[in-house]
Amino acid sequence: MSSGLKCRNCGSTDIEEDNARGDAVCTNCGSVLEDSLIVSEIQFEEIGHGAAAIGQFVSAESNGGATNYGYGKFQVGSGTESREVTIKKAKKEITHLCQQLQLTQHYIDTALNFFKMALARHLTRGRKSTHIYAACVYITCRTEGTSHLLIDISDVQQICSYELGRTYLKLSNALCINIPSVDPCLYIMRFANKLQFGAKTHEVSMTALRIVQRMKKDSLHSGRRPTGLCGAALLIAARMHEFSRTILDIVGIVKIHESTVRKRLIEFADTPSSALTLDEFMSVDLEAEQDPPAFKAARKKDRDRIKDIGEHELSKLQKEIDTHLEKDLKRIQKNTIKRLTGGLGDIGTDSNFEEVESANFIEESNLEAIKECLADTPDVMGQQKNRENRAKRS
Repeated sequence: MSSGLKCRNCGSTDIEEDNARGDAVCTNCGSVLEDSLIVSEIQFEEIGHGAAAIGQFVSAESNGGATNYGYGKFQVGSGTESREVTIKKAKKEITHLCQQLQLTQHYIDTALNFFKMALARHLTRGRKSTHIYAACVYITCRTEGTSHLLIDISDVQQICSYELGRTYLKLSNALCINIPSVDPCLYIMRFANKLQFGAKTHEVSMTALRIVQRMKKDSLHSGRRPTGLCGAALLIAARMHEFSRTILDIVGIVKIHESTVRKRLIEFADTPSSALTLDEFMSVDLEAEQDPPAFKAARKKDRDRIKDIGEHELSKLQKEIDTHLEKDLKRIQKNTIKRLTGGLGDIGTDSNFEEVESANFIEESNLEAIKECLADTPDVMGQQKNRENRAKRS
């Protein structure tokens, strides 16, 4: 059958196309003009158990290969690659999640790109798809700096926040994504609106922001969750503006435990800024910075441990030192006695040592006395020297 093509060899227009084989052949000279044709129409063929598509399906986004081969592998209307189906499903679920979190199309596209990166590196295998979608959305929120928490996504997806956190950490580490640290100031306005401060919402928020900034300067945010700092700052700001908000009110909004808020309040109370009044706090900016609470606690623990060393342990240590000193003294005494006695006998008692020392002392004293007497009578000394000289000559 003629298709309007022209043979390059003989110029004939009698070209036969076979969609089943996917080629075009010149009937005049037999030259194969086209091979592996891709056609837009779908043809089917009757087989033993029903209809099957002829050829193979190729996606517009594929790298050139087909998903399935041969007859009976395709059903009517299922000509789509597996990866394409996965991406379409992920886009649908991510879009639905972002709409619930009130995120725009930019965040949807960014989260979908993170999912494609994870899919390309086979990070989705062995993990629940809902966890992967939620982790990609949370990575987007962290990189874009939105005021969404991990527990917000966990509530929407109805999954455990700890499992979601583990999936998020594995994806961010495997994809080498530099996640910026969370700034607690992002959540102040969000939580302040929920606490119903009315017309003073902005004033309370500004005061809470200044408190958080002071906490960061005093290193209270190191190793702390941002919600704990926000809860403590909002409670202090509410009391400073004469709002009767309790810790339970704060806990219900920021979703942290009551003890966490109390610990942040105690840590802030240990800083010099806590002693300032409202006017002083808003106008005076202290230059001195404080050490992290964990560092202070460790130093205090060390000091207490040193103080707790009782006199019993010190006396025991002193006794050990005295024992070693006595042993060294006895060893020195034995060596001295052996040196004075020429190594004769084993003289090791303290009494013998004292007798030897007394004898040496007496002998030295007598010699000094004799020399003094001779020095007082020079004639005697001269005669003594003459005698010594004569004795040497003879």
